[in-house]
Amino acid sequence: MNDKTRSEEKPSKGSKTGTFKSVPTLVPPVLREVGKLAVGVASVSSSSGSATGNPRNKVALLPGHSLMDWIRLGTSGKDLTGLGSAAGSLSVVKEELAKHSRRSDAWTAIRGRVYNITEYFPFHPGGEEELMKGAGIDATTLFEQIHPWVNYEQILQKCYVGKLVAIDPNVDTEALFFGEKPSSTKVEVSSPKTPDSQVESPIKEDSELPSHPLPRFDWIQKLDSITIIFYTRSFSNPLVEVHKTPTSGTALQITLTYDETIFRNEMTFFDRVHWPCDVRMTLETGKVELTFRKYVSGVWENYGVLKQQSKPANNNSSAGQIKSKYFIIKKIPVNYNTYLFMLDKQDESIVVVPVGKHIRLFGTMNENEISRSYTPVPDNLFEKFVPHERKNHNVCLMVKRYPEGRISRYITDKEVGDSFVISKPFGGMDLKVIEKRDTFIMLAGGTGITPMLGLLMFLLERKIKKCQFVRLLFYNRTEKDILFRAQLEELSKKDRRFKVTNVLSSADNTWDGKKGHINSELIQDAIQEHLQDTGYTIRDIFTFICGPSEFNQLAVKCLEEISIPLEQIHLFDG
Repeated sequence: MNDKTRSEEKPSKGSKTGTFKSVPTLVPPVLREVGKLAVGVASVSSSSGSATGNPRNKVALLPGHSLMDWIRLGTSGKDLTGLGSAAGSLSVVKEELAKHSRRSDAWTAIRGRVYNITEYFPFHPGGEEELMKGAGIDATTLFEQIHPWVNYEQILQKCYVGKLVAIDPNVDTEALFFGEKPSSTKVEVSSPKTPDSQVESPIKEDSELPSHPLPRFDWIQKLDSITIIFYTRSFSNPLVEVHKTPTSGTALQITLTYDETIFRNEMTFFDRVHWPCDVRMTLETGKVELTFRKYVSGVWENYGVLKQQSKPANNNSSAGQIKSKYFIIKKIPVNYNTYLFMLDKQDESIVVVPVGKHIRLFGTMNENEISRSYTPVPDNLFEKFVPHERKNHNVCLMVKRYPEGRISRYITDKEVGDSFVISKPFGGMDLKVIEKRDTFIMLAGGTGITPMLGLLMFLLERKIKKCQFVRLLFYNRTEKDILFRAQLEELSKKDRRFKVTNVLSSADNTWDGKKGHINSELIQDAIQEHLQDTGYTIRDIFTFICGPSEFNQLAVKCLEEISIPLEQIHLFDG
């Protein structure tokens, strides 16, 4: 008997995934130059003239209202939503949206997301009159007609109010607006105890269909293992959580969070399995595989029973307050003041951190709680820093010790066997914006290298639209401050698509590399070298930035000076 059997090799039994519109690749040149930084609701003139001398701007912006000024305002701590702690968690019906259609109180909706654009009016390159055309309405159609490639989520991330929802006659409108959730959408995928597993029809409990389809499900078994597969959206970058029922050897819950929706999958296996499982993720396709070893070797008649349900996710910021205990299983020095930690979640659960997301680490000092956000790094930094199939679900952190830093001293004083309390992953990294990109520039300052490391592995692993070039400009004070220098240089030797340039601001006389602070001239030189003889232009580049606040602001300003607009930039500011 063949030790690998499937459920009759039939199509997968879950709901079909949704379809997504592709971003236009052919855009008239005038539209590439006019209104790129508009929210998406402005009409773009066919004239290439400009009141400001900048071909992207249709009107002259007042002093203090440039792109950099808008970024500074967003990072100043000012509440641009006017909603306080409720920001990002509201469910907004169209009647409520229509109430916010005045210049002094303007909301708009794009692709199901509602933004308060009141503060953005004086910063809008297309002018206030054009922006008002989208006030109080769903402006998605306007956005799609004018410039659908604009990264509006990056521009308006600090203005996010909540999700745009349809009216349910059975739900009180006021309660819906303030975030009370409708009953969850559920579907049961049942596997009767016969060799031919069947899928029951979805049980529709709500009056409306869910806004996002349930992830499609499949399964494969061998004599000693079973693999269950969920197909999420391509580039969805899901948060994967697996929780084992302590009193059962067959029951567990698999939670997938993406597209601002939580998908809960309650699995009861046909027979007992060992814990934990291996988790494999293919982010390009959205495929998530979980492999369990069977307790008793043999061929199962079916996989068991799967119940699926979905509900809207809570406001992303709340994830930073949900805490779990992790234990240190490895600790190694990176340089004279920085350490690499590997943490294991030693309970009946697994959490796989999405690429580019952050966690918050908590501690106690003098009876006061202290905390700080960190971006996990790839586990292959402990071995060979090359693309590999990740099966490890541990969390790895790089922590720099600062003499006056309470939380960094608290963490780096810990040793193997000690424990930390950390939050669920959170953050705004959306891999969808780079789905059609294949050439990249990374600007990292000091410990700002951390989000770049996981992202770099993902880019070099891509197989469908392969990454062609990645250039890292890594800024540090001195030579001894360069983190993972040997690993990055070794990677550049093994993979010619990747190149790293180290830049030092306080180099000694023995340093023969680049010197100075971040500036547009150095970036432009690197880009020209990066693009030479490739057929690519500056419009094809996507840029990632991470470092101290001042570094980030200067980096954005430098990129703007060399005509790289905000829609070609992702700024890690978690």
